[in-house]
Amino acid sequence: MKNRLSGFSLIEMIGVLAIIAIIAVVIVPRVFATISGSRVTSAVSSLTAVQSAAADFAGKYGTIPVTTANNRIDDLLMTAGYLDNRFTVKIGTPPPNPQVAGGTWTYAAGVWTAAGGASQAAQSRIISLAATAAAPDTANGSNYMLDGVTNLPAGSNVLSAVFVNVTGAQARQLSLDIDGDAMSAPDTVSADNTGKVVYAAPNGAGLTTVYVYLAQQ
Repeated sequence: MKNRLSGFSLIEMIGVLAIIAIIAVVIVPRVFATISGSRVTSAVSSLTAVQSAAADFAGKYGTIPVTTANNRIDDLLMTAGYLDNRFTVKIGTPPPNPQVAGGTWTYAAGVWTAAGGASQAAQSRIISLAATAAAPDTANGSNYMLDGVTNLPAGSNVLSAVFVNVTGAQARQLSLDIDGDAMSAPDTVSADNTGKVVYAAPNGAGLTTVYVYLAQQ
């Protein structure tokens, strides 16, 4: 009797490939979900660092100024020596390289002001705006219903973090991590109007811009 030639038969190879395909279907989505979750966790840690820096700044200078489209509070905190780097996160649209320059902050006669710079709208950043009574998901960082029903006090300045073009899943996870289930959207396709994390319903590409309440003055 002739010895069987070594190697795999076609059926055996098909079986192995089928097993690999099944493992890939099960494991790969979990890997990507884990990576996405770790990026959201890292973003939350970055928010904590900004809050601490802003509190130190306010303790020394009193008022955090209002921003325009061309300037950002994280640049101010860097200029004043309270942050080492701009606010950048690994969720949403990454900043271009080189980053778009914002307004230059200067301090004179007890007041911080910014001049120059280009639009920061396409970048994640820290902003400060005068409070409004607009719905939180459309207020673009100028209003939050922290208790779920009450607008911020009129006349206050609101400090917010902005995450540009975040997926609906990451936006909801950010809200769950910060606000908990009770004040988070019920799914990944709805707007979030309550708590510290607010955003409009994701667009056709599944993306939305998220605003996170940091402080008010």
